[in-house]
Amino acid sequence: MSRRRTIPVELPEFAIRALEHRVEMTNAGADDEEMVSFNDVVEWYLLSPLSVKEMPHIEDAVPGFTAALVRWMIESTYSGPS
Repeated sequence: MSRRRTIPVELPEFAIRALEHRVEMTNAGADDEEMVSFNDVVEWYLLSPLSVKEMPHIEDAVPGFTAALVRWMIESTYSGPS
């Protein structure tokens, strides 16, 4: 379930520019290990609005979704001991 694949997505120009701006703002002054990509921002905007209340419904439709989401959250936010 955590396998990655590329899909074509068509977005209006203003949305693309807003996402690019978000990448630029996030990366301004960030250390190398804190830098984000356009893809990172898109992932966050797609997945972060999901609520605990929705998980059982999504899990029923997409078995393994909850475990994959939790793994993604940990991997994308946990940097380990310094």
